[in-house]
Amino acid sequence: MSEVRLTVAEIEGLIGQPLPTNARFPSWWRNDEHKMHSRAWLTAGWQVDHMNVDNAEIVFVRGQPPEVVL
Repeated sequence: MSEVRLTVAEIEGLIGQPLPTNARFPSWWRNDEHKMHSRAWLTAGWQVDHMNVDNAEIVFVRGQPPEVVL
């Protein structure tokens, strides 16, 4: 699987709690390794390709996990 599409509501159902209000905006879904929420999907090897604002759907694509420095 190289692409996953999830709505904000589906993600909230998976994690069992609401996402912050800002999660309704594409800027929240930037692939920014300095943001804790972004690191979650980046570390798992996924990147956000884009967010469809009309239906609050986020498109994740397989990416390269960041290099771990020990």
